[in-house]
Amino acid sequence: MTEYVHPNSGSARKKRILVVDDERDITESIKSALKDRYWVDTAGSALDGLRSYKPHFYDLILLDFRMPNIDGAEVYQEIKKMDPKQQVCFITAYEGLDNRMTNLQLRNTVNSVFHEDVIFPLLKKPFDTAALLAKIASIIGQ
Repeated sequence: MTEYVHPNSGSARKKRILVVDDERDITESIKSALKDRYWVDTAGSALDGLRSYKPHFYDLILLDFRMPNIDGAEVYQEIKKMDPKQQVCFITAYEGLDNRMTNLQLRNTVNSVFHEDVIFPLLKKPFDTAALLAKIASIIGQ
């Protein structure tokens, strides 16, 4: 279990990350890799991710793009409706992602919910711990 440091305790709190992926081995390996540095919650489906999401609570969401029933693009758009400033990094092994990301970016450009240019950080599966930590640091620091 990851220990949370309360913001008023005098110590800096651990940044909070939500990992949403339908492959349990992926969520567990990411949680294991990050648990010493970050507060990590996991969700095993897109729907569980949406249920777990709390606006303005997570510093970053690691979001699988290709999941059954609801894909990462839909989850992303729902989250951005709740918190337009939420940082999200897509994780995927899906090779056809480039066209989907371009289409999603075009939709976001014309959608009034989004007030800034949208850049989609992406981490391609498989990735190692060093690549994961570097990507997270590039997005949220620490």
